[in-house]
Amino acid sequence: MRSGGMSSVKLKDIADQLGLSVTTVSRALSGNGRVKKETCEKVIQLAHESNYMVNSLARSLRLSDTRSIGIVVPDISNNFFSNVIKGAQEVCHEKGYMLMVCNSDENAYYEEEALKTLLEKQVSGLIVASVGSCPEVFSRYSHGNLPVVYIDNVPAGAKDYDLVSIDNYSAALELTQEVIKRGYREIGMIAGPRRQSSGLMRYNGFHEALNDAGISVTPEWIVESEFTLESGYENMKKILAGEKMPRAMVFANNKLAYGAVKAILEKGLRIPEDMAVVSFDAFDHTGLLTPQIVSLNQPAEEIGKRASEMIVEKLTGTGDESARHVFLKPFYTDGNSW
Repeated sequence: MRSGGMSSVKLKDIADQLGLSVTTVSRALSGNGRVKKETCEKVIQLAHESNYMVNSLARSLRLSDTRSIGIVVPDISNNFFSNVIKGAQEVCHEKGYMLMVCNSDENAYYEEEALKTLLEKQVSGLIVASVGSCPEVFSRYSHGNLPVVYIDNVPAGAKDYDLVSIDNYSAALELTQEVIKRGYREIGMIAGPRRQSSGLMRYNGFHEALNDAGISVTPEWIVESEFTLESGYENMKKILAGEKMPRAMVFANNKLAYGAVKAILEKGLRIPEDMAVVSFDAFDHTGLLTPQIVSLNQPAEEIGKRASEMIVEKLTGTGDESARHVFLKPFYTDGNSW
């Protein structure tokens, strides 16, 4: 039933050929989850073969749903966020939603502009890893019932929000305790910006682990930093230039760790013989990096999947209407850096 034009093939044509109702075909193409997987696959395959194109604009106007979900992340080049997007995209594809991706480049102004653009395009829901936008930004440009799910960071002052994340405080506490168990007492940290909830919670967890172990904090070994390679490199150089150096370093994310390792090696130091290194999310999928950094990792794809599922559940009325905080379990990858 191949057609030379997109408009000549109707839903009824596909339904008749497959022996299905028009309603079933429509549901299969809209991805609302109430049609068997095998039936959906047959419908989608025939739709592609016949060059059938859903008039998504007309459908969205009828349903008041553009079937699009926006996601705003601070650094699309970071493996963590690219894998979050991958997970979100998988669910969106299964459910018949388009995922629209924006990168804020760790900049609150760019974040607000991205949110404004997505909301003006009337996305059906938003997934946001915020770097600083106030919750009022969402109400400024959107209608009040727009589903928003935060990942990684939550804006200050947010209330009754949905969140998918790890417990950053507990994770940092555990990671630092593991360093201490290996006999290290002179420990520093390059932390993320404390204006971001993940940066603050990881710093607090690190600090609590030192306090619990009776280890005094050395202020010059603890630096608040942006989550970038350059910040990791420059701040590590400052720590190494001090009168005394730590024996172990904890890094709040992978880019900080990679930048810092460059500075450590340039100094002629050995890892871990001279300085141990551990980090969040420095999971090397290739196995090619040296040293292999001991890392506590967020389940990035699962975070993206759960965030998308929560949006769709809100839109379809199939989930809990109250605010939900979903904390997923991080996982370790071992290495030779401690």
